[in-house]
Amino acid sequence: MPPAQSTKMVEDKNGAPARIEIQEVESPTVQARQAIGVFDSGSGGMVTAAHLTRILRDANENMSVIFFGDTANLPYGRKTQEQIAALSDAIITRLAPFCPVIGIACNTASASWARLGKVGKGEGWPHVFSVVQIAAELAYERARTQLEPKSKRRRKTIGVLGTELTAQIQSHAEKIVECHRANLSRAIGHELPLVPYAFAEGGIAPQLAAGVIDYERTPHVAVLREDEPGPGGTTRAGIRHWEPPQDLPHGVEIVARDAQKLVAAVDVTHILDSEGNVKPQWRHRVEEYLTQVSGEMVRRKATALILGCTHFEYFERDFAKLLPTLAARNGIIGPSGALACRLLDAFDDYLDEYPVRPITGENRSYFAFSGERPPQETFESLGLEQIVVAKHL
Repeated sequence: MPPAQSTKMVEDKNGAPARIEIQEVESPTVQARQAIGVFDSGSGGMVTAAHLTRILRDANENMSVIFFGDTANLPYGRKTQEQIAALSDAIITRLAPFCPVIGIACNTASASWARLGKVGKGEGWPHVFSVVQIAAELAYERARTQLEPKSKRRRKTIGVLGTELTAQIQSHAEKIVECHRANLSRAIGHELPLVPYAFAEGGIAPQLAAGVIDYERTPHVAVLREDEPGPGGTTRAGIRHWEPPQDLPHGVEIVARDAQKLVAAVDVTHILDSEGNVKPQWRHRVEEYLTQVSGEMVRRKATALILGCTHFEYFERDFAKLLPTLAARNGIIGPSGALACRLLDAFDDYLDEYPVRPITGENRSYFAFSGERPPQETFESLGLEQIVVAKHL
């Protein structure tokens, strides 16, 4: 959830907004492997770090949170997957001495690291968690199943708004298709083959060799990707040659769209005030843009919408006004809170494995940046009582 909904700005003793003092330190004072790490290409992942800080504070847990924003290299959305994976590997390496569990809050970094990253994928610690995976699982779970009038087949339609690169590579679609295949495989009792299809003369045809399976009789999940003008496209996956139980959909459709302008609006133009709301001078332009991107989801009858960049969670209330049905059914997926909970569970697993390690005597959140740090208003919008910026990590 965005700061504007989940928190309010800290107030002074008279109830007036208090301007938060930002403390600067050279580096985090955290014992080895005694913090939870989060990183993002910009400032959006600070929302996840704030979620973690409040949960730990409320539970009286003396653990620290370290957030790293790679602001020197933003925007990630217009870099190559190879470049982003290399940047992510370098950040994980920097966080690992402090953090046995690390969350990639940036959707673009999550997708590129999952495909091409090398660090943090072994058996040992740190364990690295992708916000893309968590968002995909939530969206598949919450999307309603609808009956297609012509084909009489049941389908879930899920929308994804992301950066230019996230929309182009359709990383969420890949994870959602895997969720669908796993669900159908459990129902049929064995793992179903996943077969890519493409448009061909006379219809669509499988892209694997003819002898792999009997495509005319063997149950399998067919996947078809349709690229569309501009970054983005539609991915469809459906079961063939088997009728699933009534409580399961035959297929899923994932509609991915580019909303890169919102990223620049938060990170570069700084259109948000200290409560996480759009500044008055930007309100009309933002409303027009959000109406445009939301209209596509309405036309495609999406029953869940992934806000596929942490920056978009600042606009969750605005999307809720434009998509009231999705909002009422909990279908607008802003996964920062879910990522925070997953990281906490993983840290508990780490403590179970290393129970003799002492916990640090303080609960502090450190924010570090490779380049320019966000404006004061961004820190105030997090609703935290204490802000500590580390100059070095």
